[in-house]
Amino acid sequence: MQIQRLVDLEDYEFDTLLVTYNHKNRLSIELGKVSEIFNVLTEDGLVGGSKVYGLRGKDFSYQGQPYYNLIFIGIPENASPRKYQLQFGAAVKEARKLKGRNLLMTAIGDDVSFWLSSAMKGILLGDYTFDKYHFEKEERPEINLGILTGVDQASFKKEVQYSRMLAESVILARDLVNEPANIMTPAALADAARAVCEKNNIKFSVLEKEDCEAMGMNSFLSVAKGSKQPPKFIVMEYNGRATDDEKIALVGKGICFDSGGYNLKPDKAMKGMHGDMGGAAAVIGAIGAIAQAKLGINVTAIVPACENMVSGKAAKPGDIVQSMNGKYIEVVNTDAEGRMALVDAITYAIRQCNATTVIDVATLTGACVVALGDRYTGVFSNSDDLTAKLVQASIIAGENIWRLPLGGDEYAELNKSSVADIANCGTKCGAIAAARFLAEFVERKPWIHMDIAGSSESDADTQIYAEGGTGAAVMTLYELVKIMEKPYKSY
Repeated sequence: MQIQRLVDLEDYEFDTLLVTYNHKNRLSIELGKVSEIFNVLTEDGLVGGSKVYGLRGKDFSYQGQPYYNLIFIGIPENASPRKYQLQFGAAVKEARKLKGRNLLMTAIGDDVSFWLSSAMKGILLGDYTFDKYHFEKEERPEINLGILTGVDQASFKKEVQYSRMLAESVILARDLVNEPANIMTPAALADAARAVCEKNNIKFSVLEKEDCEAMGMNSFLSVAKGSKQPPKFIVMEYNGRATDDEKIALVGKGICFDSGGYNLKPDKAMKGMHGDMGGAAAVIGAIGAIAQAKLGINVTAIVPACENMVSGKAAKPGDIVQSMNGKYIEVVNTDAEGRMALVDAITYAIRQCNATTVIDVATLTGACVVALGDRYTGVFSNSDDLTAKLVQASIIAGENIWRLPLGGDEYAELNKSSVADIANCGTKCGAIAAARFLAEFVERKPWIHMDIAGSSESDADTQIYAEGGTGAAVMTLYELVKIMEKPYKSY
């Protein structure tokens, strides 16, 4: 998608005009014809509030130029960055329906810097599609976006670069999640991570099965035992400030397919399990953006990648394994495998990479989906200060998060085992039990767990989403790292 700054319409022929309106039905473009159409649509209930509505006409014109499509975009009072993303994402989908190719919008006023990048991200993400495996592809001409604005060229260019960088990082994560499991194997995921590192000057390494065995990663390896696909322990190290002792570890669950193991999933739950590496996709996308922006901070992304399959070698319910941390884990449920992989990755981050802060991202529990649905990411943390930064980052990024409790002493027995130090699965409070299990391995480091089991996937083509992977958490992770950067820089 081409995005260009316009000061007049002399060199830009457009076919689709985007017009926003607020809670008082004030239009961003006050023209007689546009206002008349808007008033008629209001009476019919087609616009108003937060509705996005497009129509095709024959005699539309703006500043002497004819156009064919008119799209009204409702922007509520005090709209958040997320709302701008959602609304403009919906608008670009309307433009596609109307066969629009060259879009025009205005960005004029004192608050342009607040919403412009969110609008551009919304348009870029809303136009995403994954049709790689369609033999007969639907024709999708490139969409161009012209923005009529008083924002100076240098500032505008910066906003476009920032918006495109984050949108492309989210799209990378979506592509990784949307690949089927026969393509996106642990080895293929490692190759994708390597490509990001080579492009952005990030140090890359992979620990093979033998390396993991030598380091005592028995918890991670217990998950991989049942598959013919060899596990890959992926490490991506970005040193934006080599003299700083602080280092953030982004740990992403990389289960490339989750059958549930011997606690086999039912058929309906098996669908979509190629996307159980959404956390891995998120940290790969995020560290690519962090390096591309040259943030002055040290960040390491770690991905324990494997498959959870059934075979004569697979882990069995009741097995006991010793983690890299040293703690013995009773495998109560082989379908609680993500946390088994994550704890060795967390230990590696702390003991081998000297991480001072740990954030893990994982499609971890169905219980979190029950609690929060598919538009919110569940967050658990042992640090109020770090969580406050994450909340700020999520608002800027336009992604919904909701903090859930670890439960303190009242839930201390959730993962109790009579035969080992800890059980990998509790009998209740599924999302909390999983988070508390991870918390046992963070060694008192400031830590956040993001459960993206619901938010990592969309079942509908709507707003900024397409059916499939959403790229959840990529933008929030980027904004969090940017907030934690010292000194704070704009991008």
